[in-house]
Amino acid sequence: MPATLEVPSSLLEGVRAFVEAQKLPLAVTADRAGDVRVVPGEKGQQSSAGLLHAGGAIACRTAFEMAGRLGISPRELGKLLDHLDVRVRACQLGCFE
Repeated sequence: MPATLEVPSSLLEGVRAFVEAQKLPLAVTADRAGDVRVVPGEKGQQSSAGLLHAGGAIACRTAFEMAGRLGISPRELGKLLDHLDVRVRACQLGCFE
């Protein structure tokens, strides 16, 4: 069974279409039953492994944890983060500050 993204109705159609186009093994729902919850955020607002702030930021280490939680590769998560305009911070390779 695929992991689930819980997405607010305002983002549901766009995220669902993106996940399907990218063939990501994720279910997208508006129910409160997601493995990771996506919410609108403000620029720079930090995300956690279970809560993703669209338009915000996420630490590299946390992004790796989130990818594991969702059962997708870091590269696949990176595409989703780009789609949701989430910036990676505190990069473990030193690429992003």
